[in-house]
This record gives sequence, C-alpha cells and structure tokens, in this order.
Amino acid sequence: MNSIRYKILSLLCFSLVFIASCIKQPLKQTPTGSYTTGTYWRNQSDVIAGVLGIYNILYTEDWVGHALYTYDDQSDDIYVAGDHPDFQAVGNLNADPTLQVIYYTWPFAYEQIGRANNAILYIPKVPVMDQAIRDRSMGEAYFLRAHAYFILSQLYGDVPLITESNVQTGSYNVPKSTAAQIQAQVESDLLKAVSLLPETYDAADKGRVSKGAAEGLLAKLYLFEDNFANAIKYGTAVTTDANYALSPNYTDNFTPGTQQVNSTELLFAVWNENSEIAGSMQSPMALYFSPRPWNGWGFHHPTENFVDQFENGDVRKQASVLAVGDTIPYQTNLVTISPTDAVQMFTGRAGQSTGRMLPSMSTTGYYIKKYTAFMPSGDGNFNFDLKQPLLRSAEVYLIVAEAKIRQSGAGAGDAEINAVRQRAGLSTVTGAGMQQLMHEKRVELGGENVRWQDLLRWDKDKIIDIDTVVGKPKTASPLAPYNGSVIIPARTFQRPKNYYVPIPQEIIDESKGVITQNPNY
Repeated sequence: MNSIRYKILSLLCFSLVFIASCIKQPLKQTPTGSYTTGTYWRNQSDVIAGVLGIYNILYTEDWVGHALYTYDDQSDDIYVAGDHPDFQAVGNLNADPTLQVIYYTWPFAYEQIGRANNAILYIPKVPVMDQAIRDRSMGEAYFLRAHAYFILSQLYGDVPLITESNVQTGSYNVPKSTAAQIQAQVESDLLKAVSLLPETYDAADKGRVSKGAAEGLLAKLYLFEDNFANAIKYGTAVTTDANYALSPNYTDNFTPGTQQVNSTELLFAVWNENSEIAGSMQSPMALYFSPRPWNGWGFHHPTENFVDQFENGDVRKQASVLAVGDTIPYQTNLVTISPTDAVQMFTGRAGQSTGRMLPSMSTTGYYIKKYTAFMPSGDGNFNFDLKQPLLRSAEVYLIVAEAKIRQSGAGAGDAEINAVRQRAGLSTVTGAGMQQLMHEKRVELGGENVRWQDLLRWDKDKIIDIDTVVGKPKTASPLAPYNGSVIIPARTFQRPKNYYVPIPQEIIDESKGVITQNPNY
C-alpha cells in the first residue's frame, strides 16, 4: 500500500491510459508509447481510449477505489481499524493538513479532472468520427469531471476551478473558487451530460455512465443545494424510467454475475473485472472491507448503533452486515478457533478450524458485506468481478422522497420510500417524515459512503443536531466477547471547521500560497 508522491503539476500531464507512471498502480494495458496533444486525438479510436483513461482513475486505491470511504468513518456507522493512523485521525474528527489520506485525495481528483479537460477540449477537434460516439464521449467526460468536482466541493469546500480553458492558457496555479462556483460548474457539466449521453448501452459497453447516471447525480447535487424542485424533476426522470428500475432483489446489487444481468439499478459503478480478463482492472475495496484471515486488510467495521437500525425481516441486514458466525459463499479460508474465540456458536470448539467469521476478526463484531465475494472455484481468492456501486437508483428514489417531504411535508415521499421498503421485504409506511426518510437512507445505503455527507447537510439545515450523533460513543456488539464495549468515545464536532477537511499542506506549499487553507486549520 505504499504510494508514490504526486506534485501539483501532475494534473497537467496528458497521461491517459498509456503512461503508467502518472497513477499509483500501473494500468493493465500494454504501453503503446508516450503521446502529446499533437500526436493524439487523431481519430475515433483515440477518443474511445482517451475517455476510458478517465474512467481508469476510478479504480485507484487512494481515490474512489477506497480512500474516499475513509471520510465516511466520521459517521456513526463505521469504526476504522487497521494500521493507518491518518484514517483514524479522520474518523476521530482530528484531520490535519499533513495527513497522507487528506493529501492523496486531491491529486487523484484533479487527475480525473485533467483527463476530462483534455477530452472536452480535443474531442470536438477530431475531424472524422461517428457523431453518436462523439456525443457519448463528450457526455462521459462532462459527467466524470462533474463527479470529481462534486466530491472535492463536499470534502474541501472551496477549491481551484480548472477547466479546458486553463489547458489552453496553461494557467493551473489558480486560487480557490467558492463551493457555490464549483457546484455551478458541476451543474453545467451534468446538464450537458444529460443532453449528450444515451439512455442505455449494449452489453459491450455496460459500465459506461448513462443519461440516468447524469440525472441521478444532478438530483443529488440539487438536494445538497436545497433546490427541491429540480431534485424532484431530475430524480423523477430516473425513478420513472424502466431502464433504471430497482433490481428485483436487493442482493442483486452486490452479487457478481447478477450485477451484470440486473444492473439497471447501478447508475454509476467502478466496473471491476477479474484479472484473467485481458486488460481488466479492479479496485481494492474487497481488501479493505474484508477480514484479514480471509485475505483482506480488515479496516472498516460497522458499529452496533448501525446494525441496530435494521427492522425485523429487513433483507438488507443480511446483505449489508457480516456478523460473528457468518460466512460468504465460496469462502474456503480456514482459521483455528482460539480460546478467546470460543464464545457464541463457537463455545467448546477451541482448537477446531472454521471458515466462518470469528470474534477475533473484528473489533466491533461486524464487517460490511457488500464488497466481499469469493471465486466459485473455491480457491479462497476474492472474486474481483464484484462491481463497486457509486450511485444506485435506490438512492435517487430516496433523494426524490426527501425533496418531496421538505417541499410539501410528511407523506409526500411515501411512494418512493415504500418502493425501497417493499423490495426489502418490509411493510409500507404512511405519512413518512424526515425521521423515517433518514432511517431508510441509513439502512438502504449503509457502507456506500453516503451517511457522513448526509449528516453534515442535515446539520447545516438544522434538521438534526450533529452533536447528538458524534457525541455518542461508537460501540461494539452486545454479545461476548465484546459486551457492548466502547470502541470510540464521544467526539466533539467543531462548527464550521468540521464541515470540511483541511486543504493538504503540501498543495498550499506547492502553490506558493496561491491556494489558502480552510478556516480554523
């Protein structure tokens, strides 16, 4: 997990998929040489490969491929274990500008933006190509740029705005733009993406972003801006389109194979593939979210408070949470039961071997299950064909529900809430208000890097008092050997400081003070 050091000018390089040195882990394409804008963007093949180069950033460990999930460890859902003190500092609301994870997020976001900027600038200049592919490629570039800026504005607030015009002028060391200006750019890019992207793709192009992905992210942006009318407008465009229907079963979204067959709900995902497929790539999510004795790294452990949120009969609990005694299909890694593990269903079995989860594997007694799958061959290796969902139709249903409730009052979002509840095997509700909505989002999207940003915006809008959330200790399972122990004591939220993480100090230094620090850091 060692990482190379990035300099701020890395975003200027025209790297694409051909220059492995520009990203942390070399891509699995065969290098075909170095390119400049003078020797690239010549034809349709260049355009298709160039756009794939933007997607390739999503697999990166220190970006979407895992590190972004560290920020959700600030919520009440997850405790972060492992050997990364920078992850733990973030989870404890003690982020500082020198932390490694704070730094790495920045250059990978701008690498994605830089690649998108080149595509947006040069695709229109390609002399001859199929117009449908030109439009689609432009739409993908606009979407992926918007995605990176949306994340940057959520995490850091004010950040530099660098677009294709900066590529033309060569001016990259620019001051921060306001979060509102960044969000306006996100809105503009997504509106263009909506107009350019196709509704669906054939099997060969599955995994590319669609019109529905752009509409869904646009609805999410508008909800964060309290623009409820537009959140409803663009969210409803997704929820009423059969091409983006909820998968028949909740588990379809997190099961290799069925994701491809029933993937209408996966609006945007990291489209992992197993390594035996030529040119395939995988994010390391399975490693970070799986127990160490099962070949994972064991970082993110759900809290008892999160697990307690599931109602009786909610199928999402078993699909989302791995508890002591559970296993996963095709999991064949055996572990010897120690004397301290010989509790619950393992009582009296010390010295025996098991493929089930033992107490010693988790600090809280739980793991997030959504990112762990094993090869059907039974060789004990992860099935990296498991896609990593980034935006699902179910989230858009709940975005629409919230916007309706906040615009028109309790009960206005019942139809959307009940759509996800009925899929989960639960009874319908009537007159649902924000408390029901917040509960539903928590159990539907647990472990999907949504909770903390929701808590922040609800606190800003005075729907909740976030002090009552972080002021409660994070606790483990009530069962032995955990006995409800406190894992993280009550924390203190500092307003407005903790609404955003600090700007990386290295970035400030490299800009020679052009980029300034966030307040109170």
